[in-house]
This record gives sequence, C-alpha cells and structure tokens, in this order.
Amino acid sequence: MVRIKLTSPHFATPAVRCLAHLLLVAVAAALPAAAQKIVEFDAPDGGVGKFQGTQPTALNNAGFITGYLTDSGNGTHGFLRKPDGHFEPNFDAPGADPVVGCTCAQAINKEGAITGYYIDSSSVFHGFVRAVDGKITTFDDSDAGSENSQGTIPLSINNAGVVAGYIIDSTNLGHGFLRSANGKITNFDIPGAGVAAYQGTYAEGVNDSGAIAGTITDTANVGHGFVRQSDGTSLVFDPPSAVGGAIGTYTATINDNGLVSGNFIDARSRVYVGFLRHSDGEITTFQPPNAGEKPYYGTYAVSTANLKGTTTGFFQDKNLVAHSFVRYAGKEPVAFDAPGQIEVPGTTYGSAGVAVNSDGLIAGRWHDPNYAVHGFLRFPNE
Repeated sequence: MVRIKLTSPHFATPAVRCLAHLLLVAVAAALPAAAQKIVEFDAPDGGVGKFQGTQPTALNNAGFITGYLTDSGNGTHGFLRKPDGHFEPNFDAPGADPVVGCTCAQAINKEGAITGYYIDSSSVFHGFVRAVDGKITTFDDSDAGSENSQGTIPLSINNAGVVAGYIIDSTNLGHGFLRSANGKITNFDIPGAGVAAYQGTYAEGVNDSGAIAGTITDTANVGHGFVRQSDGTSLVFDPPSAVGGAIGTYTATINDNGLVSGNFIDARSRVYVGFLRHSDGEITTFQPPNAGEKPYYGTYAVSTANLKGTTTGFFQDKNLVAHSFVRYAGKEPVAFDAPGQIEVPGTTYGSAGVAVNSDGLIAGRWHDPNYAVHGFLRFPNE
C-alpha cells in the first residue's frame, strides 16, 4: 500500500509504488530468537538479476498472495500464489507494456479478486480488476490524464468488489476515486486538498463499510491524513508532531474496524514514525527497537492492520539498514529479517513486511546480495 505520487513511470511505495518489480521460490528457515518460521518463495519466471524477481503486495485471509514479478527480460507481470505454494499462470492486463511499464497487482479480497494498475507503452496508468476466474477487466477514470505518469491508479479492493485509489489528471493534480462492483466510478476531493500540480487527494484503502483512508496535499504542499465515510463526509487528521511539505502525514490506509495505519515525519526530528488512528480518533505512534534517528529515516511502510490490530512494515536501524517488523496490538514492534537478506546502509533494500492476515501470517519481500528480490511468508509463533 502505501500512497504513490507519480514522478516517473515506475514509482516506489504502497503502497505503493512500482520501483522494483520482482518474485521468488520455496525455502524454509526459523528465526531462532523468536522461534518464528519464514518461508521464502519466487514466482515462476522471476528473474535473478539486479532489481528482478518477486514483489508481493497483498495477502488475503485464505492465504492467497498477489503482487508482481520482473522476469529476466525486465518485463513485469502480475502473479497469484495459492496457499499450497503453487502459482496461477502469471498475468498481464490487456494493453500493458511489460517492459516500459508493468501489470502491478496491488490488492486482493477474500474471494480472490485482484485490483491494481497497468502501465502502457506511453507510460500512462490504467486500472484493472482480475476476477476469481482469471478474467481481467480494465478501466479508466474519465477525468484521468493521458500523458506520461498520469492516469488511473487503483490501490485497494474490499470484499464487495469496491475499488478505491486515485487518478492523476491532465494538470498532474490528484483526485480520489471509488469504483463500484458494477463499474460505476465516483471521484472525490477532500476539503483542504490543494489544486495545483502534485497536490490533491490520494485514496489508499477502502474497507467493507465503504470508508476510505488516504492522504491529501494542501495548498502549502503539506501532507495530511483523511478518512472519508460511505456517506461522503470526511475528516482530515495529523498525528502528534506531524509536519507537512514533502514531510507530514505520508501514508494512511484503513481496516474493517476503522483503524487507520500509516506513517508521518516528526516535526522536531524529521524522522519517519508509524501511527495507528483508532475509530474514536485516538492516535498511537510507534517505532521499532533500534530504529534510526537520522532525519528522513525511520519507520517507512506500515501495512493495513488486521482485525486484531496487528500491522507490519519496514524500518531502518541506527546503521540505516532496512529490516521488517511486526507490531501486535498494544505491544512494542518486533524486528525480524529474512534469512540471506542484503544489508546496504542508507537504502530500502533488506526486507519489508507488506501485508498481514487474520491469522497473523505476514507476506513480504527481501533482497539478496545480487539485489534480486524474493517473497517471504512469516508464520506467527507456534
């Protein structure tokens, strides 16, 4: 997840962003300190070169994992991994250019319907929904721009098949959108969102009640979180100490209990910090142990929380090396690594949790010494 602000055809996030496209094979290992099992995997045809491989992005409660892979020819395709470890055939949305762009799956619901975006040969973004039977429906918001790095970017799908995301219009302004299961698209702008290029409204998550969370960038280029209810009413919020501009509230997504998770940059230290905003408005902030304290480092990605309040993501430590973490409700985050992951200070390489399901199963990605990316599953303590 994670919000994607487009500055190039392949952007990083989300998360959510299409920077490194990658996928992997099956291998098991235990983290001795916590007696946790990690199974590593690669999607079929995932490349083993630099920035090739398997990039998981979403996991449902049945254990299906989706994401995208980059093959040895640097083409990027969608994948679906079943709970038994087998894969459906890799897929491409009609109109996608795998090399210039990608088919980048972003979310999966309980039925196994997948949404995401694809990028064409002109580097324009388009939306798609892949049904359980494998049929892919593509769509475009009528207000979306049609130039390089503009278009329609779906990021979330709920169990009713409702899709949320945002568009970049012809002036490079962001707007939120909601697409019903029957294909009707409704655009929206949150009050307070700016109206200049690279400002606007960026929806990131939709829950089963139809509530949407995301961020806005205001007229002063300050970032804020928002929650929009199914009746169209909305509120804007900031965690304590959040400050705007390129900093401020940076990502925000929502679960079925109305719990919003994301990250922001602390006004005093300029360090990235994770947060959880409860449905009553109370905000809890957190940092994994040994998180870095240098400006613009810290806790980066924070996934949608499961119904128990567990979330995952990644952070950089005091040596600026990236590690995964899991945070259980009311507890301090626990750091963990995928066996064999690379450690490159000052980068986001290493490992990252991307999604956690109702059983506490975590899906994520890790980079090897060749900078190839692989997927992993981390099982909860037995």
